Amino acid sequence: MPKADGRKRPLGIPTIRDRVIQMATKLVLEPIFEADFQDCSFGFRPKRGAKQALERIRKACNRKGNGVVDVDIQGYFDNINQEKLMKLVEMRISDRRVLKLIRQWLGAGVMEEGDVKRSDLGTPQGGVISPILANIYLNYFDRLWEKHGKEVGVLTRYADDFVIVCKTKKDARHACQLVRAIMERLELTLHPTKTRIVGMWTGEEGFDFLGLHHRKAKAATSRNQAYYTTQQWLSAKAEKHIREVVRERLGTATMRHKSIQEHVDWLNPKIQGWKNYYMTAYSHRKMAKLDWYILMRLTRWYAKKHQRRNWRSCWHKVKHIANVCGLKKLC
Repeated sequence: MPKADGRKRPLGIPTIRDRVIQMATKLVLEPIFEADFQDCSFGFRPKRGAKQALERIRKACNRKGNGVVDVDIQGYFDNINQEKLMKLVEMRISDRRVLKLIRQWLGAGVMEEGDVKRSDLGTPQGGVISPILANIYLNYFDRLWEKHGKEVGVLTRYADDFVIVCKTKKDARHACQLVRAIMERLELTLHPTKTRIVGMWTGEEGFDFLGLHHRKAKAATSRNQAYYTTQQWLSAKAEKHIREVVRERLGTATMRHKSIQEHVDWLNPKIQGWKNYYMTAYSHRKMAKLDWYILMRLTRWYAKKHQRRNWRSCWHKVKHIANVCGLKKLC
């Protein structure tokens, strides 16, 4: 599967039989390891999700969180030490048949152009069992952080992405050193350019996490007393992705034979999904721009379909037709 940086991510897609067995194993393992997982972890866990992680970050930043360590693990799923992972699993699971199954899944490898490639590192992405195994491995980091770094900063982790919110820049530097030391134990490497310390105290810097941009901005109370509060809005990367999805649908010549109602029916579930996730109290301006972009793309499609040279002359007509067809809005 192509990645954003041009490289490819290998996916190990199990057969249907393996997927059924992996799901059965996951249903047994999950309650056992859930008892050990820390509160700072939110990815691929029951009754936990990205929204809760974002709220935890917002509150931590508002509680004098002025230095943030934005961490990115380089090739996490491809570099997990399988032997260390199995030792962590064996601490809670003693059934040899289950342990043998997990070892077989880890060693299954990926198939590329008919050739099977196996490795002693990593977990095959694409399997049902992979997320819980990835959480088990990084739970070691969570526990060490709770023991040695809890006073330094507030950790929030979603799968292999995490941030640490600290009160001062000095604490942020100390947190960075602690993270590197723990990652050395796990034989993982931090990305040299994506891992950074962000100064939140002036509002000049911010960071992206889980599709939202986080930045402190000046606000005023009812008595005109100035203070800084953490604002979250749609990140530039997420905005670009939404525009690409809309452009691929409405900008290609093969879509001109479809009706405007078909396009609206296709767009509405996606618009609702984007709105449910990305809409915050500070996202209105970004969302309004995307609403304009969707209608602009729809108008251009309509002009090309009806062989009109100037698409702007169709704007009000398409806007009326889209409203009649029930086109939803982000803002």
